[in-house]
Amino acid sequence: MAASTPDYDQYQSAFHSAFRAELYSVLDGLPLPADGRVLDVPCGNGFYSARLATRLGAGGRLIAVDASEEYVAQARAALADTSGPGATEVVAGNAYELPYGDQSFDLVWCAQSLISLEPERVVREMRRVVRADGTVAILEVDQFHHVLLPWPAELEAALASAVLKGSVRQYGDGVKTSPTRHLRRVLKENDFGTIRRVTVAIDRAAPFDAATTEFLDHHFENFRSIVHPHLTPSLRKVYDRVTDPAESDSLYHRPESELVCINAVYLARPHSGGS
Repeated sequence: MAASTPDYDQYQSAFHSAFRAELYSVLDGLPLPADGRVLDVPCGNGFYSARLATRLGAGGRLIAVDASEEYVAQARAALADTSGPGATEVVAGNAYELPYGDQSFDLVWCAQSLISLEPERVVREMRRVVRADGTVAILEVDQFHHVLLPWPAELEAALASAVLKGSVRQYGDGVKTSPTRHLRRVLKENDFGTIRRVTVAIDRAAPFDAATTEFLDHHFENFRSIVHPHLTPSLRKVYDRVTDPAESDSLYHRPESELVCINAVYLARPHSGGS
């Protein structure tokens, strides 16, 4: 079991902080009875687990599972700070081999984890543990369109090609960084009968608040690692200039700068669960 958090931990935490209100709204709208059983896998630092736990009544139970020892500790701390009458538990475990019986949960939640997992295997296991009338809810993104910004036109035209090349270079697959592109197929192949996608678009406008600015810092650093090697030298200079907070004409400071963060939530029910 991993003892440290993954490289993307700070980026993911910044995402949570910048868009907390909208992400909480997604969780608050999920189908979950007050006395239901909910599974968060992988649970990461417990950001989503803690909010889900607030929706449970005295008869409800939330179980959070992660393979990282550090995340297990963080999730336990997050849930310890959460008030609510329902029972909560954090378990060190493998998303491919969950230690629960068939049809154990009313809701199974998974957020932005499929890039580091084998989607077919983890979805198959989610299907096994969700109840016949329950729901599997998966929050995912498409790296090609996750964060929209007013890039200079010549740079924006080259970024999609650079994302593709970066994905192939890192994963050997042009769509590994875009799990939403094959998630519906994976769900269908694992006997989910009702599949609904809800697109969540989050808007921010300059001047950006501190949380959004921190998210942009991490996003630009992460995006740079993907696209920079595949841009021409002149476009690398453009990228570096427009993502430098010290530059007065960067995306941080332009009065017309707008950020749109696009996320997809897939709500899937087993064939036997009805519509």
